[in-house]
Amino acid sequence: MNKITFKKNEVQIKKLAGNVELFLVFVFLAGSHAVQSQTYCEPFLDCTDDDLILNVSISTLTNASTCGVDGYNDFTTLPAPVLTTGTSYPIAVTVGDGWSNESVSVWIDYNSNGTFEASEFTFIGVGSGSVVNGNISIPSSATSGNKRMRVRVAAVGSSGATSGLACDEDQEYGETEDYTVNIQSNAGRDDITKMKQVIAYKSSGATVVETPYNIITSVKIYDLLGKLVYNQDNIGLSTLKIETGNLSNQVLILKIATDDGSVTSKKIIN
Repeated sequence: MNKITFKKNEVQIKKLAGNVELFLVFVFLAGSHAVQSQTYCEPFLDCTDDDLILNVSISTLTNASTCGVDGYNDFTTLPAPVLTTGTSYPIAVTVGDGWSNESVSVWIDYNSNGTFEASEFTFIGVGSGSVVNGNISIPSSATSGNKRMRVRVAAVGSSGATSGLACDEDQEYGETEDYTVNIQSNAGRDDITKMKQVIAYKSSGATVVETPYNIITSVKIYDLLGKLVYNQDNIGLSTLKIETGNLSNQVLILKIATDDGSVTSKKIIN
C-alpha cells in the first residue's frame, strides 16, 4: 500500500504548472533555434514529508544531503569513486522516515546512452529512518570511464521498486539523486600496460593513430622546429586518420591525449 496524504492535489498542481512553464520555455527556445536536448530525465517527486535520501556512501564517496528542489539533486560534479569491473561494492543509503516503507533503487548507465535500463538496475532494500545496505556488482562487460549513477528512494514496498522506474513520477513521494562513478577494468598488470599503448603509423599518405583500449581525446602535431601544424580536440574515437600529405618529407612529433588523462608522444617520418 502506497503512502496517502492530502498533498496529492498540491503536488499535481505544482507538476502541471511546471509542465506549462517547461512548454513555454521550449517554444521560446525553438523559435530562437537554440533547443538543447537533455540527456537524462529529472523526475518530479515530493520529498518534503521526509521521503528522502539523507546520505549515500559507496567506495570513496560519502555525501550527506537534504530534500532537493522538486525531489531531485544533481551531485554529478562530486569526485567520482573508482569502481572496478567484476567487483561487488557495498552501498549504504540513509533514508528518511516519511513512510513505513522507503525503498532504495540504484541504476548505473554502463553504456552511457542516456537511459537507465533493466540490466543497469540494482534493488538495494527497504527501510525507514534508517540506513539501507546492499551491494552493487559491476559487470565485467562494462566499459571504462565516467558513468552516471542514479539513486532513488520511493515511499513504496519492495514490490513497487522495479527496474523501469528511474524516471517515474507516478509514485509521487520520494527523491532522486544523480552521481558520477568512474568504471575501470579489472585488468592484470600486463593488460594495464596495454591499455596505455598508443600506436601511430603511416598509411596511404595519411597518419593513423590508434589506442587499443582507450579513447583519443585530442591530437597535436608539431614539426621539428616546434611549430604546431595540426590540432584537433574533442575527438572521442579509438582510431583517427589524419591527412598529412601536405607535410611530407619531414619528421613530425605527435602529442596524443586519451581519456585516461595520459599524453603520449610519438615521432613519425612523414
